[in-house]
Amino acid sequence: MLSKSLVFKSQKEDFFKIFFFTFLVFVISFNPVFLSSTLVILATVYLLDGGHVYSTLLEVYADPEEIRKGYVWVVTFLSLVLNLLVLIFLPNYFFYYIFYFTVFHNMRQGLGVTFLYRKGIKGYAQFYKYSYYFLTVVPFLLFHFRVRDSKVKLGDAIIKSFDLSAFYSSEILAKYFQFGVIFFGIGGALILAYIYFKKQFQGLFSLIFFSFVYVFAFLISKNEFQSYIILIVSHAVPYYFLMEKRLVNTHRYNVIKKFAYMFLFFSFLAGGTLDYFHDSIIEYFDDADVLIRAILTTPLIAHFIFDGLIWRRGNERFKVFLQK
Repeated sequence: MLSKSLVFKSQKEDFFKIFFFTFLVFVISFNPVFLSSTLVILATVYLLDGGHVYSTLLEVYADPEEIRKGYVWVVTFLSLVLNLLVLIFLPNYFFYYIFYFTVFHNMRQGLGVTFLYRKGIKGYAQFYKYSYYFLTVVPFLLFHFRVRDSKVKLGDAIIKSFDLSAFYSSEILAKYFQFGVIFFGIGGALILAYIYFKKQFQGLFSLIFFSFVYVFAFLISKNEFQSYIILIVSHAVPYYFLMEKRLVNTHRYNVIKKFAYMFLFFSFLAGGTLDYFHDSIIEYFDDADVLIRAILTTPLIAHFIFDGLIWRRGNERFKVFLQK
């Protein structure tokens, strides 16, 4: 059951906009035809994953008030510089840098949604915070101890994490994995028992939901694309609706406020299209491939940093978001 605190106007709307599509995709993702569909690949890898990054830019670059603020240009420049530094000095780790930054960003959104359902509750904030991280970080860390398919190389993998099999035998990794799963199970049971004992049920549905996403994606599913789809749908679809509400309530241009859903869709579409042609663009500018790759991934890193700034309690527009 959803919390009495609401993100949107009703429990039904909250469930539809934040949780429903993940449950739907989870059910149909067991169909191999679904996972091999070109349309599904385009919709998830490009429209949702690559595209949602650009929706943040509607607020920070397309708003005359925000674009005058110094933080916008500092974040943009910092994102470009970070990309260049990694590409120049640690080129073999660039994909890891993108992947782990992405996972952290994904985790933070789930935590944010959980706390939206605990709005106005002062106690047990730290408990919920650390419980959330335990229930999501531990499955993600344990994924590194799972024995990966030796035929899948980094460039072909959907989930580009460090491969510990290069340093440890499968037997050792399996033992650590089994121990970790037991540790995680005990910890999860204790967390739920404590929540029940203290009657702290506000935000519990969200906590369990995002924990389930990470447990399934990193501990249960044996198909990386299935894991990837569930992770991105649980992140990008709620993000679309959260940004829609934020734009409607706070944007300075009335046309964007009125047609926020349309502007968001086209930002997803334009960003996804650009993401689709990344490699072709980089190949075209072969002599400056490092610079071009850094530029093309700047919106992604900027999106991560901007989100950490605009979805904070001290942000004036976030205060308006909470009140409406």
